[in-house]
Amino acid sequence: MRFRLLTLTALLALVGAGCNGDGPELSTDSTIVIGGSETTAPADGATTTTSGSDGTSPPTTLVGETVSEHEVVNEIPNDDGIERHVVIPNGAYTDVDLENFVIDLTEQYPDLYGAEVFDDAAAAEAFLVPEDERTDEEVALLERHHFVTLTGRARIDFRGPFSEFPGGAIGS
Repeated sequence: MRFRLLTLTALLALVGAGCNGDGPELSTDSTIVIGGSETTAPADGATTTTSGSDGTSPPTTLVGETVSEHEVVNEIPNDDGIERHVVIPNGAYTDVDLENFVIDLTEQYPDLYGAEVFDDAAAAEAFLVPEDERTDEEVALLERHHFVTLTGRARIDFRGPFSEFPGGAIGS
């Protein structure tokens, strides 16, 4: 599904570029947003590319944001290595941005076996509560702020607001 979406995105960009010669550049850390005639400035660390409109279709804007920093809030050792719970700053991340961040984590921490990625420290704390004991507020926190699970240094599963994206082997 993700491959089809990326292929469709690339095809749309190529068609647009062929029409006016000024198509946007696609990169692996971008997502495509189509609509409206206005473009707002991205947050710090974000990258934006806008193609011109031919008058019959809206301009195309590519938005992505690299995860610039993180804080390890929990380390849980096990026989295979260490599972880290990581909090990243709030941002306009895409699934590709998060996958790239997880790949960077595996390179930064050679003993990393698993990871949970959040953008809110309270959600990371709620994750420690056994699932059958979580309050409605803790469940809601996790649904909004728990983004990724890394298992066995090799498998990524998207959570919360990213749960629509398929998981799989990282880097594939």
